[in-house]
Amino acid sequence: MQLYKLPSAIAIASIFMSCNGQNNSAQNPVQKDSIKAIEKTYTMNINAIKKQMDLQSHMEASDDGKSSIYNYSQQDLDVALPVIAVGLKDKGYKEPDEADFNNKLKKIFGNTFNAENCKTKIRDKSITIFVGKKAGDYEEFDYTVDNIFISKEFRFITRVPLVGDFVQLVDSNHYRINLSSSLVSINKFLLNDSKADLATLLQKDTLFLKTLVKSFGYTKDSKLNDLAMNDYLRMDDNHIPTVGEIIFVKPCKGKLEIKEELLSWIAEHTTANDNRILEGLDWYASSLYDNSSGVAFVNNPFQIFSLDEKRKIVAYIANTYLPLYHSLVPKNAGIWPAGTILENLFVKDDGLKDYLIKNNYFSLPELRKEIEPAK
Repeated sequence: MQLYKLPSAIAIASIFMSCNGQNNSAQNPVQKDSIKAIEKTYTMNINAIKKQMDLQSHMEASDDGKSSIYNYSQQDLDVALPVIAVGLKDKGYKEPDEADFNNKLKKIFGNTFNAENCKTKIRDKSITIFVGKKAGDYEEFDYTVDNIFISKEFRFITRVPLVGDFVQLVDSNHYRINLSSSLVSINKFLLNDSKADLATLLQKDTLFLKTLVKSFGYTKDSKLNDLAMNDYLRMDDNHIPTVGEIIFVKPCKGKLEIKEELLSWIAEHTTANDNRILEGLDWYASSLYDNSSGVAFVNNPFQIFSLDEKRKIVAYIANTYLPLYHSLVPKNAGIWPAGTILENLFVKDDGLKDYLIKNNYFSLPELRKEIEPAK
């Protein structure tokens, strides 16, 4: 009788477990550990937020025209600003101290805290800076224009904030904050000096960057100047002279301001074969003395400047124009006028030359060089 050895219980158990493990592995492949970020939720001021969200849902007329239209008000701003402050902090924005904040605002927007500045409306906790030439040009809370709101309490900048754009209700007592990357980058670029966030704005919000230059007079960044000034290069002859409006600025109760960075930009972008924007500046100078130029100015330079201001503007334009005229005309005379800018304007203003001399040419070297040989 032949005997067979039986496998031990341990061996059988091992085989069973091994096979069972292989089957389970096939059915349930091993998954790598993963960590999912937990989104923060908030309860702060939830009832006021829900109320304003509901009101703001009626800011436009209903299809049947029966529902009343809600008008955005200071209350909406007061509810939104603390929420934005929390959202910015979550995104890494560092609130500057009061002195640094005020200095940066002045660098960006000029003297925004001056109560006589007609482009601003100053309140206890916020400042509105109007995109137009003066406060009355647009409604303060018109969300279709780029008026700027500055939170003095939380020290940041925003456009008209609609809570439904950045608040997501989770349930009746909680919400999430989802600020746009543009709003975060505006504040980190302008108030935290983040160049990485400028790159984000150059991709996602060039309109705001252009508005900084054209409407608010911020000309300290060459990339922003490029964006704004290239718009004028694409304009037709009836509009290109309006470039003078963003270079020579006169606040409603202030002194003439001259954006020399933009004059330098024009000089750097004028060539023997392309002088359109420089000629636009020449046309602007002529419009100071001619009320029938036909140019589509927003603010007619003939009307808004005093005679002394007009002469100072001419001085700065001539200082930019003349060296380019003399160096580039020999290379392509066909695109240049026969006479220089000063020759034409001396005819229109017989006191201009003496005024420039009396004021030491405003310390402008090219202007001095042009006039002194003829003394």
